[in-house]
Amino acid sequence: MSATNCPETPRQKMISMMYLVYTALLALNVSTDVLNGFTVVQKSLRQAIVSVEGINNNLMVEFENSYTQNPVKVGPHYNKAKEVMKMSDALYNQIEQMKIRIIRECDGLDPAIVPDDSVTVEKLQAKDNLDKSYQIAVYEGYGQKLKDSINAYADYTAKIAEGDTALHIVKDDAMIATIRRNFDTSDQINPEDPATPITWEVKMFEHMPAIAAMTLLTQYQQAVRNTESNIIRYLQSATEAGDFRVNKITAEVIPVSSYVTRGSQYEARIILAAVDSTKRPKITVNGQVIDGEIYRAGCGSLGAFNIAGTIELPRADGTVTPYEFSSSYVVGEPTAIVSADKMNVFYAGIDNPMSVSVPGVPTQNLSVSATNIKKLTPKGAGWVIVPDKVGVECKISVTVKGENGKNQTFEPRIFRVKQLPPPVAYIAYKESGAPAKYKGQGKPFPKASLIGATGVQAELDDADIEANYTVVGFKMKVVDSMGNWKTEISENSNFTDKQKALIRAMGKGKQFNISEVKAKGPDGLTRMLPTIEVLVN
Repeated sequence: MSATNCPETPRQKMISMMYLVYTALLALNVSTDVLNGFTVVQKSLRQAIVSVEGINNNLMVEFENSYTQNPVKVGPHYNKAKEVMKMSDALYNQIEQMKIRIIRECDGLDPAIVPDDSVTVEKLQAKDNLDKSYQIAVYEGYGQKLKDSINAYADYTAKIAEGDTALHIVKDDAMIATIRRNFDTSDQINPEDPATPITWEVKMFEHMPAIAAMTLLTQYQQAVRNTESNIIRYLQSATEAGDFRVNKITAEVIPVSSYVTRGSQYEARIILAAVDSTKRPKITVNGQVIDGEIYRAGCGSLGAFNIAGTIELPRADGTVTPYEFSSSYVVGEPTAIVSADKMNVFYAGIDNPMSVSVPGVPTQNLSVSATNIKKLTPKGAGWVIVPDKVGVECKISVTVKGENGKNQTFEPRIFRVKQLPPPVAYIAYKESGAPAKYKGQGKPFPKASLIGATGVQAELDDADIEANYTVVGFKMKVVDSMGNWKTEISENSNFTDKQKALIRAMGKGKQFNISEVKAKGPDGLTRMLPTIEVLVN
């Protein structure tokens, strides 16, 4: 008997298992530096939120004092402010509960053992988990519920900013635009299938590491607190603060975001907590007088940056009172996230689904290029890549289309290109009416089932990739009554009539071999598969 008929040794089985483990390790392709970067951003956002919450509480104390002094005039505005705070807290807490839910799923935390107040982003262990955020947001419906709440909150606050003649509230177009921009949950056009748009929740959470999902959700929490602050100030200004006692006037910096990426723009609103709408203050930032209340600065370098200055407010007697302010913002490196949908390993000669995303950047503003490929095409919300040569690295480059033609290309991500692993041959038959597979391995094969078998097929054994193989031929070897080997050949995957006759003639305890099984894979290569030793029962 030839060497190809020998069963796989324990050592060979161990090597095969080690190969699978090694392949799985390659899937851990999101770098630790990137994950730690999101952790730093998360911490910065939390500090900014705490700061704005303190400001908002002080504003409401002042508002309450004004209401106490003049409930008839201030009451309608004050009640609206309280309703905004109530809605803000509800949306903020809903986002927080979703974050807790994702963290619990990622780290396997039991609610009976770990209470909610102990579940924090800072303690998240599985920062690189790519599945749980999408599962909770899309399959469990949390994303749709959150989107509905965000839309309701945006509609309510934008309606307040539309103004109210009866309450002497003037429409603020800039605030409305900011609200709509910060809480935009619109669907995204699917370039592959325009009739089936990409939903906000899919865009937010698909192929997103858990720590990145936490950061994006915290950005929404920051937007809630900033909107809450702007609405409270907006309602306060409508009560004409100069007509009632104000014991403190403070200069404030309200940024659209305290974290920006290099190449983008930092934007902040410089205002007083109480102002006279008939007098326009003079605002100086870092030694430069600005026009209006919006301060903008280019962000070409990484790091933390401070802004400081004064707001000079003229009084009725002609004197000018300066109010000092200071703030800071962080410029970070934008990061592209590239992940292969099938174990982060590309296989030569077949379609490999791939997802490409940059947090905060719409998919339609991304372009992708690669080396060592036969094909790279967009498909649905991702891409399909067909690598060329085995053993040659595949470098994926992502470019973000910026404003005014200023594009930004990220550092390439490198993937290994491997050949498809060989499949395992099996005899296809039916057991209790259901499809079954016989792979030998010393197990007896009932003759009744064997007679009904259709032929020989092949598949990848315990693999995390999908690849269809077609058997194009095999040999059946049987020992006749004289002790000689007799061979019958099939030139496809089915048993021939002669092979079926040999099977029907076999008695219990007899053996035969299915050898030289040739299977053609989706990569176009034909492989010779190990022998199946059949023991007839």
